[in-house]
Amino acid sequence: MTRNTVAMGRLFDMGLGPDQVEVLGLGLKEPYLRADGTSVERVLAYPLDVPGGRRRYGYVNLEGVTVGAEHPVAWGPGAPATVRSGTGGTAVVVGSPVAAWQLGAAAVRLGLPVVVLASSQPHKAPDEWDVSSFWAPWDRVVLAEGLADAVASRILCAARRPVEAAPGVEVLAADGDLTVSRRHDCWLEEILASAIPAGARIVAAEEGLGGAGDFAAAPIPVHGGFARGYSFYPYLVERRRAASGDGGLLHSYQVLVLRSDGAVLEPQVLRAPPGTPAWRRVHALSDGTRIAAPPQASRQASWSLDAIQRYAAARAAGVDPCDRPVEDVAADVRAFVASRVVLPVADDLSVVSAFVLVTHLFRVFDALPLLLAVGPRGSGKSELAAAVVALGFNAVLMGQGSAAALVRLTRECGGLVALDDAEGLSTQASGFGDLGQCLKLSYKASTARKPVTLGNGRVENIDFFGPRLITTTRGVDSVLGSRCIAVPTAPAAHADLSSAAPDPVTLRDELHALAMSRAAKVADVYAALCSEPGGRDAEIWAPLRAVARSLGGQEMMSAVERRFDAAANVAVTVAA
Repeated sequence: MTRNTVAMGRLFDMGLGPDQVEVLGLGLKEPYLRADGTSVERVLAYPLDVPGGRRRYGYVNLEGVTVGAEHPVAWGPGAPATVRSGTGGTAVVVGSPVAAWQLGAAAVRLGLPVVVLASSQPHKAPDEWDVSSFWAPWDRVVLAEGLADAVASRILCAARRPVEAAPGVEVLAADGDLTVSRRHDCWLEEILASAIPAGARIVAAEEGLGGAGDFAAAPIPVHGGFARGYSFYPYLVERRRAASGDGGLLHSYQVLVLRSDGAVLEPQVLRAPPGTPAWRRVHALSDGTRIAAPPQASRQASWSLDAIQRYAAARAAGVDPCDRPVEDVAADVRAFVASRVVLPVADDLSVVSAFVLVTHLFRVFDALPLLLAVGPRGSGKSELAAAVVALGFNAVLMGQGSAAALVRLTRECGGLVALDDAEGLSTQASGFGDLGQCLKLSYKASTARKPVTLGNGRVENIDFFGPRLITTTRGVDSVLGSRCIAVPTAPAAHADLSSAAPDPVTLRDELHALAMSRAAKVADVYAALCSEPGGRDAEIWAPLRAVARSLGGQEMMSAVERRFDAAANVAVTVAA
C-alpha cells in the first residue's frame, strides 16, 4: 500500500473526502531532516493564504501516518498564519487546521453563516489576532475546546468585545449509527448552542434554575451590582459591523456589562409564554444572572472604555488589574481631596477618602452613611463636594431640587448624587419635606424604594439606593442627621491648587478596577462587622470601616476608627 493511499484513508477517516482534499490543496511533503537529524516523513502539507502573494505551506501531523512530527498537531516555517474555512457572521476559533476544515465543511452542509479560524501553529496566535479590528466584523466570536490557553488569552486581550467559549464540547466518538460528517455537524451545533461568555460560569445552571418550576425571584440592580461575589458594571459602546453586500458599516449603540472576573456579558430577555406583557418578562445577563431591568449605561459613566478594556484583558491574562498597591491608590485619593480643601479635623480627610471608596462599592452594603459637609459660607463645602464627585462612582452634582429629581438623577447616573447647598433640609420648608424623607429612606437598600406611576397607569417601585453627599450651612434635622456622618468645614487658608495632585480621571479608573477586583474581600470584612452588636452608628460606619480595613492601609484605618469611636462616645453621652 502506497503512502498516498494510507494518507488518503486517514483523511477520509477524518471526514475529508477527495473533493475537499483537492479544494484545500492538501498533499504529502517530501521527507526531510530536522536540525537534530531526525527524519520527518509523510507530513500533510497545505498552502497558506498570506499577504504579499508569497507561497508558504503549513504542515499537519497525521496520526498513524506521519513519522517524526515536529509538533503533535501542526507547525510550519515563519510566523503563524490564519487558516479559514467557511464564511458568515459567527467566528469559531479552533485548535488545529484540521478542526477548522472539519467544522467549516459542517457549516456549509448545515447552511450556517459560520467561519472557522485556526492558527497554522496552534501553540501561537497570528499577529493579526492581536488587533481588535480583526475581531470586529463578526456578530459572535466563539472559542472552541482544544484551543491553547495562551492563544485564548491573547484573543480575549485583543478582541475588546464579548467573546464566548464552549468548554468541554468535543467531537462525538465514533459510532456506527452516525457518519463522520454527521458527527462533525453535531459538534458544530453543540459548540454554537452551548457557548457562554468566556471565563464565565452559567449562574442559572449552577443554582439548579435550568428546569421547570417556580423559583425565588431575586433580580439585582445592575448599576454597581454585586451578587454571588461578583461585581457588575454596565457601559455603552458603538458597535460597528460590516454590512452585507455594499461593503459599508452598520452602526448601533449597545450596552455591555463587565463582570469583575473580566467576563464581558450581554443583556437578554428570556423566553416567555406567548402574550406575556413586557413588565413580566425575565431579564438576565448572558451568564444567567437575573437583573431587575434592561441595563442602561450611566449618563455620568465614570469608568473610561479604555480602562474597562484593560481590566478585561488583565483578567483574561490572569494578572491583577490593579498595577499598584491598594494602599497607594487610597493614599492618592486622600492627597487629591487634600489638594482641593482644608478640613479642620485631620482625620476627616481619611473619612472622606473612605467614603469615595464606598461609592464604588455601594451595592456591597445593606446601608450607607450620608456624608454631611456642614460649615459657614466660604468654608470649602462646595470644593469638598466637587472633589468627591470628581473621584466618585458615576457621580453627579445636584443643586436644590425635589425628591422626584433625586430619584430621577439616581436612576440616570446609578451612583453618587451630591446635593450642594441643601439649606432647606434643616427645616420642613416647602419642597424639602419630601426630599428629606427621601434621603432618610435612601440610606438603606431595603427602604430605598419609591412608587412611581408610569404612563400606562402601572405603578412601579423605583430603586433609588445609593451614596449621597450633602452640603449645608445649617445642618439637617435630627432624624436625617442620625443617618449622616458629619464632616465640619471651617474658613481656613485655601488649598494649594498649584501643588501636584493625582490626575482625577486616571485615579478614578484605578478606583473602579480596585473596587471591582476587591469587592468580595470588602464584603467579607463588612459581614464580620455587621455581626458585631451595635446601633445606628455602627450600621452607618460599617461601610467606611470595611473599606478602610480592606483597602485603606494603616493610616486610613486608624483615622476612621478614631472618628467612629468619637461618634459612638457622643451617642452614648446623648443617650445618657
